Amino acid sequence: MRKNRRHVKRFSRFKFGATGIVALIVTSFIWLMIYWMLDAQCTSIMREIGKAENQVKLLDAEYGREDAKWNAMKTRERLDEKITRFGLAMQSPQPDQVIRMMANGKPAPGQMAVARAQARARTGNMALAAPRGKRQTRR
Repeated sequence: MRKNRRHVKRFSRFKFGATGIVALIVTSFIWLMIYWMLDAQCTSIMREIGKAENQVKLLDAEYGREDAKWNAMKTRERLDEKITRFGLAMQSPQPDQVIRMMANGKPAPGQMAVARAQARARTGNMALAAPRGKRQTRR
């Protein structure tokens, strides 16, 4: 019996002609441009973050210096020096004259100075006294 000797043409899965090659090049170029744009955006964002971090470091250093200056100015020796330098007749309050305030703006309970201040306020010698006449209320 005779064998079938026909030439069988095998087709590849993908056909690449001139159009396919051009399409592949254009697609690759588009992907390359997208990658380049994203890379440029990331680089600019990284630079902005670096500038902001440097600014934070500078501000932290400045805050540390100013805090140290402020703490140095608050010492008793410095305060006494400034008081005598400007000729003010002031003295530091005695511990029983200090009124500690709470966060809500009211004096902390249980202090002798509070009772003394309230007694003086009733006599009208201090600013703690409520104005006479209309009574002001907070809302």
